This record gives sequence, structure tokens and C-alpha cells, in this order.
Amino acid sequence: MTDRIEGLLVDMNGLFRHWRNTGARQSERLAGLPPGTINHYAYDHPSYRAARVGLLTDQEWAENVAERLADDFGPAVRQHLGPWRADRGERDDTMVGLLDQIRRHVPVGVLSNCTDALPTDLEHHQIEFDHVFSSASLGVDKPSPNAFHAATDRMCIPAQRLAYFDDEPTFVQAAASTGLHAHLFTGAADFTSQIQKFGISLAGRS
Repeated sequence: MTDRIEGLLVDMNGLFRHWRNTGARQSERLAGLPPGTINHYAYDHPSYRAARVGLLTDQEWAENVAERLADDFGPAVRQHLGPWRADRGERDDTMVGLLDQIRRHVPVGVLSNCTDALPTDLEHHQIEFDHVFSSASLGVDKPSPNAFHAATDRMCIPAQRLAYFDDEPTFVQAAASTGLHAHLFTGAADFTSQIQKFGISLAGRS
């Protein structure tokens, strides 16, 4: 068994929520847009980074995306963007079940590179954490060490007593540089094994 921890900090997307981009693809079909157009206009543009660090709200960013699409493809595009905006990803029931068990033993915080829509999305998916840190609320995103420092400070737990899980290797390395027990997330089975090594019992899991 490794050292016991006093808390857990985790990434959101790829662990507890999965994006299939079904809403974006549906909107593209309805609007007659080439596949991948919405992703390009939404996530490859500087406005997304601005929303991710809280300079724009999620709604302001979405409106910016709609404006640019309308400028390039015609105003009718706007009426077909509903499926894209309504798509909030898919909840991972297995991981949420593990989360609920872990929270009986130690507090769990989520640190996600997200807009200010994160709290609403968590409510939508009925996922509860003890601490919620979107990059928008912190004003800084991963892999900046400042993001990890801000989260650990607000959890009031030393980094050396916190474990961190993320499916992005760069973010894992950044977390480790701040003193966190950082692990690459590869799936629920390995996650369970690592959590148990920290002395946390998970009923019915091996």
C-alpha cells in the first residue's frame, strides 16, 4: 500500500463524462455544413480559450461561434445549432458509482478545463463533487501549475496528501511537478486499483 491520502482531485472529461460530438454532427447535417466545421469554429478559435479562462461566459462564447458560422455560411445556420448546444456529453455510470464510494472516505474535487457551464453540466448529469474547479472559475487552465496550486489551496489539503487522475499525460506531468500524487487515467479498473492502494476501500471492486 502506498501512503494514505486525505483527498482526491480528478479531471472531468474522459473520466466521468464522455464527448461523442453527436450534437455537433447533427447540427452540421441539418445546416448542410462539412463534417468537423462546428468543432473547428468552436474549439480551434481563440474565443474558446477566452471562455475557458473566464474572459467570456459560455453563452458569450457560443454566440461568438454562431456569429462566425453565420458570417461564413449564412444566417440560416443559427437555427440548426440547437443539437450542438444541447449536447452535454454522456455520463460514465461506472466512474460516478466509484466517485460516490470514494466521497464516503475523503473529499473529492474536480479540476477541469471548462467554461462556466461546468456546475450546470454536473447538475444535468447528477454528478456530485465536494469541490468544483473549472478553469473559468480559477482564471487559469491546465497544464499551468497555478491551476493545480489554486485547486489544492481551496481544498485546504497539502498537495503531498492529494492524489490526482487525468487522461491527458501532459496534465499528469504538470500535476506531479506541483507535488500531487499524479496518475494517468486509463480506465475504471486501473483507477480502482490505484485508489485501493491509497487505503480507500471500494465495496464490490477489485
